Amino acid sequence: MEKIKNIEIMRFLFALVIVCCHMRHGVINIFGDDIPMYNNIMTGFHWSRLPVDFFFIISGFFLFLTTNFNQNYADFAKKKLLRFMPTIIFVLILIYIISLFTPITFLKYENVFTLLNIQNVGLTLRNGDIPASWFVSSLFWGLSFYFYLYKTVEKKVFNLITACIIFFCYSMWIHSEGLQYINVAYVFNIGMIRAFAGIGTGYFLSMIYKDNIQKVKEMTLNIWQKLLFTASEIYLFFFVFYYICFHKMNYDNPLIMVIAFTVLFSLFVIKKGYFSRLLENDVSVFLGKFAFAIFLTHQFIKNLWKFYVCKAHYQWVVSHPVINIELFFAVVIIFGVFTYYFVEKPATKYLKEKLLK
Repeated sequence: MEKIKNIEIMRFLFALVIVCCHMRHGVINIFGDDIPMYNNIMTGFHWSRLPVDFFFIISGFFLFLTTNFNQNYADFAKKKLLRFMPTIIFVLILIYIISLFTPITFLKYENVFTLLNIQNVGLTLRNGDIPASWFVSSLFWGLSFYFYLYKTVEKKVFNLITACIIFFCYSMWIHSEGLQYINVAYVFNIGMIRAFAGIGTGYFLSMIYKDNIQKVKEMTLNIWQKLLFTASEIYLFFFVFYYICFHKMNYDNPLIMVIAFTVLFSLFVIKKGYFSRLLENDVSVFLGKFAFAIFLTHQFIKNLWKFYVCKAHYQWVVSHPVINIELFFAVVIIFGVFTYYFVEKPATKYLKEKLLK
């Protein structure tokens, strides 16, 4: 299958938005409202948690676009765990070592749930030492559910079940309050609700794509039609990033952003505008491959930054907010790149060679 490269740059950028979301707590909020730049980040990144829901949609799309459903569930699950767990195990080991001589604590009991990859299915009371790994648990079990269901029931039944799941899960998500490990009505976990809704949405996008991509490729557009596609791509791209990064939208239903991203994603995968084609390059792929490592490691860096930069050098951080944020992001990205090349990539390759023969 032809690789869709422009999606990779969005993975990378969304990972950085998530960094901003978590940077507000423990790094920015310790300065109160006195520093304008820090205050702008605290108030502006109102929906900076939403890229996680975009990740679920992207994962659902590629699940049904690239997965061999003739394989059994055990093989499918093994491949996913070999992809997800090496980085999580590495970070947990690192946190344990660091906790021996720093103020950082190692939450040994909660980390058991993380190692079992069930941190965010409704069975835990709080996050472990890698809060971002809730996404991995929800993603793995969400993908597993849809994989098994798709193999079990006929397509019409699957479509109906998936449509109902999307509706009810997004409804519960929109009307719920609290963190991702909170349960609604005791049993409906917020993280799993977001996973089921997003992966299901990705399924329908993949079906539409597979049914129509050949026709779309054969379409001949004039210059005005191409410009219309380009304008739509640019508008939605900046609409999404503006409201998840720089401005608090007065409208309080986050589903509007999911809809906007879904349309943007669809425009990017058909690549009929100049903007989506501009991002269809190897640089996008290069940056995108670091997204997962950055996502899983940034809170470890954030915790160290809180103690050894923000608190230890309080006056300097107050006086140089721009440099502080730039350095923080630089360290997060560099450590994410390091983790990808020296942990994620070699560990995944080694384990696959040993266990998937």
